[in-house]
Amino acid sequence: MSNQSPDEPRVSDITFQEFYLAMVERERLQVSREEAVWTEDGGPPKRQVEVLLNFGCNVRQSPHLQREAVAVLEVLGVDFAAVAGQKYCCGKIYKAYGFQESSTQIINKSVQRLAAYEPQRTLQWCSACEMQFTDVVHSNEEYDFKSEGFAAFLVERLEELGDNVPWQSDVDLSALVHGHLGEHPVRDAHPPIVMDLLRRIPGVKVLGYAKSPALDLCDNAGPKIATIGTEEYRRAQAELEGFLAEEGADALVTMYHGCTRELSKFASQSLRIEHYVSLLARALGVGKPDRFSEYWRLADPQKVMEASRPNWSTWGITEQEALQLAHKYFVPSYAVNVPDCPCNGACTATGAAWLMPQSKAANSGGGMGAAAAKVLPRPAGQS
Repeated sequence: MSNQSPDEPRVSDITFQEFYLAMVERERLQVSREEAVWTEDGGPPKRQVEVLLNFGCNVRQSPHLQREAVAVLEVLGVDFAAVAGQKYCCGKIYKAYGFQESSTQIINKSVQRLAAYEPQRTLQWCSACEMQFTDVVHSNEEYDFKSEGFAAFLVERLEELGDNVPWQSDVDLSALVHGHLGEHPVRDAHPPIVMDLLRRIPGVKVLGYAKSPALDLCDNAGPKIATIGTEEYRRAQAELEGFLAEEGADALVTMYHGCTRELSKFASQSLRIEHYVSLLARALGVGKPDRFSEYWRLADPQKVMEASRPNWSTWGITEQEALQLAHKYFVPSYAVNVPDCPCNGACTATGAAWLMPQSKAANSGGGMGAAAAKVLPRPAGQS
């Protein structure tokens, strides 16, 4: 017998599973089965490792960052394994929508799966995961489990290797670092760590932390960006370009995958958006192609479907399914002459309406676009 009021929302009322599914679908357009060199099934580990890298859920929307992170650890000689996906979710998204019990259950299962590797150190790629593990796991004496941030580990590893770091090339650019301060102590600590890392990369000049009203549109998940039209897009892009030019920066370097994914939609010849791990991977000679940005700029589902064929075909996705996914995930709302879709525009109403869970009742009219679904308020720090 439940003590829950009939008026209280239930987990089943929210599109959490569609939220996770969208990440998988977008991932499989961008990487082949052979390129997905991380574990997502939540099964027992094949071996124990010194270091375990937990990617969490959300970065699978831009999986080139995962490929680069894995390649960096390999070239730096780290004994590690990497895991990702819903089976290793930190549960923060459930907590954000008021489902504390579900959140606790999810993080408990994730801790069990991560601990099975018996790692000496567990690294959190995702800042939301790092915050959740800090708040829930590290503060609870019942858990014999600790984790730490990925960038801090990389700084330590580069320091250990010293002159033996296998640098392959200089990365000549002047960088401003973008982040989200004032949300959580974990995130507030990130800028100096990432700047320290960037200063170790040959050729990179760090100008400082990026402060500009032009960056207010980066809400770290995408719903705000998803609602803009063509003129708003062009105005925002011009403001960002002007900001970098005034600061004398070649690139805006991001610390989080969500910022990388969303801000890269504004990239141009005079506005470079880079994630710190991409710069490190490039300097080490193990950079990977950013297919998210490639497909987004195509803004044509037919072209996206063809360009991504080597990826989706390895997952058993049909051509018709791939075309529908390309429409759903890679057509921006501000694209000119968006081709017609069988969904009558519902799936491309915003180009990113699926980025956060939604109310099933509000979405019962069909489609995942903003025109057909009410997006619930998004608490800070979810990507």
